[in-house]
Amino acid sequence: MSLLHKAGVGFAVSSLAAIVGAGPAAADDGFVAAGGDLYGAIAVSRSTFHVAYAVDYTNSGGADSAAVDGCGGGDCYAIVNFANACGAVSQSSDGRFGAGWAGTRVEAEQAALDNIKNGGGKLDLGSSQGAGARVVMTACTSNAR
Repeated sequence: MSLLHKAGVGFAVSSLAAIVGAGPAAADDGFVAAGGDLYGAIAVSRSTFHVAYAVDYTNSGGADSAAVDGCGGGDCYAIVNFANACGAVSQSSDGRFGAGWAGTRVEAEQAALDNIKNGGGKLDLGSSQGAGARVVMTACTSNAR
């Protein structure tokens, strides 16, 4: 994976709304119960600020689609995707989201928090960066460490 995927993606938003999770889809959508590489994704809507996840898919496209479908907004997109690992989304008190992934839940959450502190590679907000940041969603594939 590229460094961008490891660091996650940050973007500005004005507030946090409802957080929802998307469960696994049917077998024909790429879901597997065990074995092989497993993929996950977390999606966000810029208009509703809903967050949804999907895990344990046989391909990243299936995980992305399921997370976006579960997000509930017409403008949802996958903010982070991961394989055999965990993904996390964090939010700062000023409403910005950060995302990250890693092999464990704790490491993924730290990556998402670091993403806000580092401005997601896109924003430079000075000393207030990451103020009051907290993790708002974490999801792991069943074979994550």
